[in-house]
Amino acid sequence: MSEPMSTSESRCPWCSAALPDAAADKCPSCGAQLVHASGAEPNLPGVTALDAEAILRARAEAGRSRGGLLGFLTGRDLPESTGTESAESLAPPQDAVRREMLRLQLEAAQADAVAESVALKSDVLAERGIHLNELNAPAVAPEDPPTGS
Repeated sequence: MSEPMSTSESRCPWCSAALPDAAADKCPSCGAQLVHASGAEPNLPGVTALDAEAILRARAEAGRSRGGLLGFLTGRDLPESTGTESAESLAPPQDAVRREMLRLQLEAAQADAVAESVALKSDVLAERGIHLNELNAPAVAPEDPPTGS
């Protein structure tokens, strides 16, 4: 990275912006340090070196309360029960709701049966070499054999 590129136009290795001067110390577009004074790799926190501030921020955020789904999954800061929930919310559904659920189950089972029936019929037609277009074609009457007069 500390060596200039061999192309006629130098570019920043971080943002690929064209550099007006190949020997520039910083990129005018992104501000990245291009050449270190000692010729070694530049020390960039989070890229070429550990970023101590980011580590400290992450530790501070880890101690914060995590509510919602993430808190539930990790077992941290579970919401306390206030005891105001009613037993009705845990009661079985009403008869009308149960009837509707059963009706939907029957419709789903019927749709599955129809789909299976169509698939089986299609398999039989494919085995016999019958194309679907031939099923709706008008029947062709056989020709009468010529009578010898």
